[in-house]
Amino acid sequence: MLQSAGLPAPAFYDRSRVQRPRNGGVNPAGPAGLKSGPDAALRRARLHAAHFREAEQIKAGLAGLLLFCAGHSGGGCKPGLPLADMRRTAQAASRQPDSVLSAFGARPLQVFEAPDLYAILLVICRRAGLRRVPGLYLLPFLGMNAYALGNPENACISVTEDLLRGLSRHEVAGIFAHEVAHILHGDDHAMNWAASVQQAIVDLALRGAGEESPRALLLSAAPLLARLLTSALSRVRELAADLRALDLIEDPGALADALCKLELFHTGRRPAPAPGGAHPALALNSHPETWERIARLC
Repeated sequence: MLQSAGLPAPAFYDRSRVQRPRNGGVNPAGPAGLKSGPDAALRRARLHAAHFREAEQIKAGLAGLLLFCAGHSGGGCKPGLPLADMRRTAQAASRQPDSVLSAFGARPLQVFEAPDLYAILLVICRRAGLRRVPGLYLLPFLGMNAYALGNPENACISVTEDLLRGLSRHEVAGIFAHEVAHILHGDDHAMNWAASVQQAIVDLALRGAGEESPRALLLSAAPLLARLLTSALSRVRELAADLRALDLIEDPGALADALCKLELFHTGRRPAPAPGGAHPALALNSHPETWERIARLC
């Protein structure tokens, strides 16, 4: 695995205004560029539609499982009430992303510290039709990661220092475009809703525990089913964000290059399918395998 101290700080992120920059190191090379043009755009549009249909089916499955648990848990709760509570919980969780980031120790990145980062993000936001540029936050964690929180009116994008120091300008644009796509798709709210539904299913299933009946057996399986559905929803939305990102950047290969570097940084290996096929435990992952993401972008 690459060490964080071995990656140089790119010119567009001026760490010298905050603390002494680190020097040395060589960036790993990423894969070749991806296809572009009208045919590729049409293919992406079709895949977009397929992803969103799949996401809606998964959400319907979660809602149906919740209603089943609400009606058979023995708690006497009306089926309509849990969904309303879940919506309120998800909306509250998406309301103040800056507070969430501050709680994790993230600090705002000021424009004077990283003017080129904001310039990259501004171009992407204009292409995406966003009226407001998300605030940038620096996360105090090791690793190459980025996260988007909130909706178009209050969104924030947080990044780690290793990510900024390990990627080229075009690759950072690819990551920013992926996070902006999450904002456009309302993924923060959707996943907060799914997490709330999953927790409600767990709580309702516990109410029916201890009985020896077919109903109790189904209830006991509900938490695992809810987790599988929530993970599947997350993976579908990640793939949709990857596709949308390609419409927001000049270099269609930049995102794949960035994903390749992230995989190499975190695992020490280039993206490739596991020998012997996919492991069943991968169904619980929140993200698709990196090789699969890159393959779908090509």
